[in-house]
Amino acid sequence: MEHTLNERDLYIALSDLFVDNQVNYNYIASIVKLFPISYVEHVLFYYVAPVCHYNTIGPVPPVCFCFDRDELMSAINKIKKKENCPFNKIKMHIFAFYLKFRFKDEWQKIKSLL
Repeated sequence: MEHTLNERDLYIALSDLFVDNQVNYNYIASIVKLFPISYVEHVLFYYVAPVCHYNTIGPVPPVCFCFDRDELMSAINKIKKKENCPFNKIKMHIFAFYLKFRFKDEWQKIKSLL
């Protein structure tokens, strides 16, 4: 039986952008290409980057190889629950704007591989 990709697979693949090792852009692009690009951009900057960006800030990143899948999904689900509140929605847009600027090179590299 063939495995079909779902949102969880997309979230996990995008989280690889934030680990402290060599990023496999080709693998990420192979997952991303199966979803609409505007959807992937939204998922990256509104759900995955807010959860994973902390790993790129410190001098010694706590996550070296991959994020825990269950913890990642739990954190993303918490964000999704908060996004219906108008105040939280404004905060999310502002933070996403910053993240788009901060990780624009990574996003451009993925888009160039599609």
